[in-house]
Amino acid sequence: MRTACVVVVVMSTMAWAGGKTVIVAGGDCSDPTLISGAKDFRDAATRLLGSQLMEPESVLDIVRPRPTRSLQDIERQVESAKALFYGGQGDRAVELVERALIELERASPETKPWPVTQSALVLQALVQKSLEHPKEMNDAFRRIARIDPGFKLDPDAHPPSAIAALEAIKKEFARARKATLQVRVDSGPAATVYVDGHPMGTTPLKLDLPAGTYRVSLGAPGMLSFPHRVELPRDSKLNVDLAFEGALGLQAPLCLSSADDGAAIKLAQLVAGESVIVLRNTARRSSPPFISGAVFDLANGQQERGGSVIPELIANLATFLITGKEQAGIQLTGRQGERQPVTVLEPAPLEPAPPPVKDPIAAPPAVSLSAPAPASARVASFTLIGVGGAAVVGGVIGYAAGEWERARLIGITTSMGKLPLTSLEVGEEALRLMSSIDSVRAVCFGLIAGGAGAALSGALLLWLFPGSPATVAISPSPGGASVQLGGRF
Repeated sequence: MRTACVVVVVMSTMAWAGGKTVIVAGGDCSDPTLISGAKDFRDAATRLLGSQLMEPESVLDIVRPRPTRSLQDIERQVESAKALFYGGQGDRAVELVERALIELERASPETKPWPVTQSALVLQALVQKSLEHPKEMNDAFRRIARIDPGFKLDPDAHPPSAIAALEAIKKEFARARKATLQVRVDSGPAATVYVDGHPMGTTPLKLDLPAGTYRVSLGAPGMLSFPHRVELPRDSKLNVDLAFEGALGLQAPLCLSSADDGAAIKLAQLVAGESVIVLRNTARRSSPPFISGAVFDLANGQQERGGSVIPELIANLATFLITGKEQAGIQLTGRQGERQPVTVLEPAPLEPAPPPVKDPIAAPPAVSLSAPAPASARVASFTLIGVGGAAVVGGVIGYAAGEWERARLIGITTSMGKLPLTSLEVGEEALRLMSSIDSVRAVCFGLIAGGAGAALSGALLLWLFPGSPATVAISPSPGGASVQLGGRF
């Protein structure tokens, strides 16, 4: 069976009236059917929700900020700031290096940003010193010394006053009372702990650090936690759910490599979403792709409605999950009997939904049918075809075998087709042949007719019940009605 996938869309009852909706794809994030379905679903949801839909980039900026440039580009920016500084343009240099530090705070610790961060902080301290801003200079040196107390400035490249300022801060930290931070993984493998991008050890880890605010992330092979803000000494423990945080991908569409609906609900709550929908790629290996979805209430985590469609009808699924209105091709899943009241969706101010098509004739609601393929029906269909074919063949063979009797009867009758009157024995034989021919003909024709009927019945069953599910969707259209058929035949 192909790995089931989950796509989650954060929604609640308030979302339809102006709440926040977040779309998250989960499960096998390399599944093209899942990713394509998530994109198509988002396009349809955007037409319905407009600005009420949270952008994937906005969600990532909340839980996992990303730099706008690569680490190499940021390093070149620091070098450019250094050139400006040595060229006497301190104001421009400090502006450029500060922008680089902001980008470095967003860089993934797996890219090893600390050496570049360290270089940028040293440059920031030197520029602030040249601008006669001693406090800002000391703040930059403190950010280095609190993480790497063994760091030293090269006396051949830096002035003695800057070296003396750094060493004074290191002594200050050495005398100061430290705060203890314990970092553990609640769920997931042991991970490397990064503090401000600098690797500090492996969980479970106990750190003694100077008081202050730090950015702590955990990383394991193929997994990276969200950055956690830790303020010491107030925060003494950090427990990270790495199995959940490490399941979120870095690119749009948002993807959680987890089949747990609770993970999607948790993510929606973290970004202040107000409702949730879960979509899955439920296709089996021998069946066509199928996307299912379910709406969850964030207040209690309970499913409100759900359905599934073939990928070609993903827009119908979006309309059903968002508005509650039945659509063509939807197979109900989950709580089929617990319908939520249909809410009329108001268009977003800047991105209105397309106007509905006006139909002068009121049409009945769409009907969604599914034709499953039970094993008993397929066995019966093949049995009828086989028995019917055998009966037809038997009837043809029986009819052909009686040819000699018909030839004998023709030979003893008169040219007018009457029985001869000259011999009683010949007449009796003719009567016997006629009776036998009539009986054989009746049996053979019965076999042929019955066999043909049985074979046609078997073929009809085979057509009605194919080897994999066939989805038949009947819905009204401006011209009358439309039928959509999906599956393998």
